[in-house]
Amino acid sequence: MATPNAPLSDHSGGIPDSTITVQQANVIIIRLLQLSLEPLTLAEYLDEVIYVLTATPWLPIQNKGAIFLWHEQDQHLKLAAHTNLTPEHLALCHTIRLGQCHCGQAALSRQMIVTDGLNEQHVILQEALGEHRDCCIPLGTEEKIWGVLNLYPLPNHHFSEQEFTFLRAISSTLTSAIIRFNQELRLQEAASKAEEDARQIAKQNEELLAADRLRAAVEHISRHDLKTPLTGIISFADMLLERQDLDNDLRKGLEIILNSGYRSLHMINLSLYLFQMEQGTYKLNAEMIDLIPVINNIFKELAQQIQKMKIIVNITRNGRPVEKGDHFLFLGEELLAYSMMANLIKNAVEASQAGTEITVALSSTLSHACIQINNAQPVPSQIKETFFQKFITHGKKFGTGLGTFSAKLIAETLKGSITMSSSQTEGT
Repeated sequence: MATPNAPLSDHSGGIPDSTITVQQANVIIIRLLQLSLEPLTLAEYLDEVIYVLTATPWLPIQNKGAIFLWHEQDQHLKLAAHTNLTPEHLALCHTIRLGQCHCGQAALSRQMIVTDGLNEQHVILQEALGEHRDCCIPLGTEEKIWGVLNLYPLPNHHFSEQEFTFLRAISSTLTSAIIRFNQELRLQEAASKAEEDARQIAKQNEELLAADRLRAAVEHISRHDLKTPLTGIISFADMLLERQDLDNDLRKGLEIILNSGYRSLHMINLSLYLFQMEQGTYKLNAEMIDLIPVINNIFKELAQQIQKMKIIVNITRNGRPVEKGDHFLFLGEELLAYSMMANLIKNAVEASQAGTEITVALSSTLSHACIQINNAQPVPSQIKETFFQKFITHGKKFGTGLGTFSAKLIAETLKGSITMSSSQTEGT
């Protein structure tokens, strides 16, 4: 995307102090991806997005902004989410025609527009809005414009090339999420109509048809729509890794992003595998796996939450702390093992209180690999007897009740078993 009126980075060859780091960019993009997977409406999601972007202290933008969505029927941009805009601003910019002012020009040209202040192109009553800089980022594909993200750069801040790359990644992520929300809306509308027609059919046929539509919809969303933003992240990290002027810390950070992106992509594919496991049709392709690096990667991904709660993590092998060079091998599939362990360890972390311990104890016999995960909190009595059943959850705002269910499915697919014991004195 072109960036008229906006100087790029300085020409010193290095990254200026004001430029956000790759790790910081990754935090924001991952957060926007996580929000897109939570049970929110499109309006709620956009409200969260604009809040995350404008409230992040190390982004070189003011604490205000807006998101506009393109309305095909009315042929204009309509304000969908905003933060800290004045009533006068909201009234003037509630709807914007294609090509009108900076936001409409960004939508028309499909190019990012950054200005150093108001100019003759800003035709909406400039005096009422006050002097300001605009960063208008189109949200769209080659075929269609979906909206515009409008941010307000800090005075005198000139975006670096890396910051423009980050803004383009934000645009790709938001566009993919908006498309998915629209597809889900159409899916809900289609499902409502199908439900009305299905009332005339026998109960068994109605259930089979509904299940088949739902399965097809989930597969489509998981394997296509959710892969789009992840592909953008992977490509972004891979592109930056080709640069020769990266220091070691930056290169390590990019490698973490790349590995996490591939891991997330694999996890999306896992949703299809879980359906096959539930139906008993999954074909296991067993190979030798070392579980210790898998567990270490999971704890790294949960590091921020663990540090915030000051949780103590212990990993042992046959009764002693795991050391560098230790291995814990068993036959299975790494993606399945990762998903199983990630669900169980994440549950243990979320259930723990500040300052308590979590222990992952690994042991083995000639015929079995044994993994025991302990945390200090007991399982709530409401779900103790149904802990591994589908859709069982308690006390989690966005819990789906699929974590322990999928862990049980995977354990049994790996030719093993899983049990849980819990008490006030011994924890879980």
